[in-house]
Amino acid sequence: MENIMNRNWKDALTDWKSIASMYATLTLLRGAVRDLVPPEVYTLAKSSYSYIFSKVQPKFLRIHIQQYENEYDDNPIFKAVECYLSTKCYASSSELLRLSKIMNAKSHTYTMVPKQVIEDIFNGIKFSWTLLENEETKQYKSARGYYLEVSFESKYKEVLNSAYLSHITKEAEVFQFRNREKKLFTNRHGGSWSQVCLFSHPSTFDTIALDPCLKKEIQDDLKKFMSRSEFYTSVGKAWKRGYLLYGPPGTGKTSLIAAIANYLEFDIYDMELTSVSRNEDLRELLINTSSKSIIVVEDIDCSIHIENRKKKNRRRRNNESNSVSLSGVLNFVDGLWSPCAGERLIIFTTNHKEKLDPALLRSGRMDKHILLSYCSMESFKVLAKNYLKIQEHELMKQVEELLSLVEITPADIAECLMSYDEDPDMGMRNVVEQLKKRLHSKNKNKEKDSKKKSRSDNIKEKPKAKKKEGKLKNEEELDDDSDDSSSTESGSSDESRYSDESSGSDDSDCYETDESAESDDESNGLHLTDETMMAMNMMMI
Repeated sequence: MENIMNRNWKDALTDWKSIASMYATLTLLRGAVRDLVPPEVYTLAKSSYSYIFSKVQPKFLRIHIQQYENEYDDNPIFKAVECYLSTKCYASSSELLRLSKIMNAKSHTYTMVPKQVIEDIFNGIKFSWTLLENEETKQYKSARGYYLEVSFESKYKEVLNSAYLSHITKEAEVFQFRNREKKLFTNRHGGSWSQVCLFSHPSTFDTIALDPCLKKEIQDDLKKFMSRSEFYTSVGKAWKRGYLLYGPPGTGKTSLIAAIANYLEFDIYDMELTSVSRNEDLRELLINTSSKSIIVVEDIDCSIHIENRKKKNRRRRNNESNSVSLSGVLNFVDGLWSPCAGERLIIFTTNHKEKLDPALLRSGRMDKHILLSYCSMESFKVLAKNYLKIQEHELMKQVEELLSLVEITPADIAECLMSYDEDPDMGMRNVVEQLKKRLHSKNKNKEKDSKKKSRSDNIKEKPKAKKKEGKLKNEEELDDDSDDSSSTESGSSDESRYSDESSGSDDSDCYETDESAESDDESNGLHLTDETMMAMNMMMI
């Protein structure tokens, strides 16, 4: 072992001696060339060597990007490059990095320190970035005055201007968008927004109780919308989309909005139309929204009076304090001001779709109508998985049968499962019990309704029966009266003939007979008149 080490030392010393002797030889040759070669020839050879070397060695260009355009204004290019390079810092081999966290950002970021160099490869071209500090900053010990220097081969100058800076800007926007916290805004009286809080709703497409087919349909539609910026421009349409969520209360309309916001990473502008006093304020609110956002108007049928204009006998409110009109809402959705900020969703919710005007429901305003109905078996399985952590259970079949007979919202099912997250069996039994109660109540209400209907039918039939009975009675009385009158006439004629034939009869007897017949006729006539008039009146009615 010692022999090997001694040999290595000897070889190393021999190598150094050879290098030193070679260097001395070159130094002597250089001096001899200067002494022997004329100065003109030496200068020409040196310039030729420099020219040839410059052709072989690439020429580099350096560009400075100042942090501030003047004393106080930020340089957006510096901000974009700094954000873009922060994604490269952690993966670089630098021994020193700066750690920071911007307000309302999800996570911290790594940034460059002065004199740090980061190399970035774009389309096979190497760009070297260095963070430097201005001399004025060093003198006054100020934190202002940094600049970034980029070095690259000068022949790629057009690549920097056309493609590389555009790539940096887009990547920086994506990073800032993903790293930011979502915000929730609401409108004040007038045309201004105020940030309520950071939006941190836990609802996602994985947790929402929604039919899997409908869930996939919504996700595919959102993906297509997000990736079609150039398509919307090519067909001349604003990059926006309208959703109408309708269905009974408690079916998950608000939860779906939160899931969409979390899926797209969009801010939410929750608009309260009752706080908007004029159409001009509505337009101002639209202008003040940002891109990559969702504008939500919940219970649109209750917010303002924009019901179906085709309905007759519609009540108009005389003392209408809210002067936002249907025309103003329509212009808000797809008017000339609607494209002022692209990549937006406008979502309306309602419990009664039939109350809305068809002009608001057409494509271009509400492009997609999504019905959120009562709980189905697929929705129940999602709830059971979320609350009870189960996918199969012996009572699943019974629940499915009951759900086909009973209408119950996902919110009510969730309430049944809420208290039994640690006891799935008890939770399932509670759901079955609640469904049976609703089924019993439903059947009981059906019986009550059938009894009420039969009672009302009987009440309606009684006047008809009375009318029919009265009509028949009047017809019988009319027949009897006609018979009486005919018999009376025949009797009177016989009596007169008898009086004529019997000359020995007494005049007083004939007078009394005629008088009694006349009195009988008068009494029968009064009776006929009253009954006949009543019958005629009832027949006319």
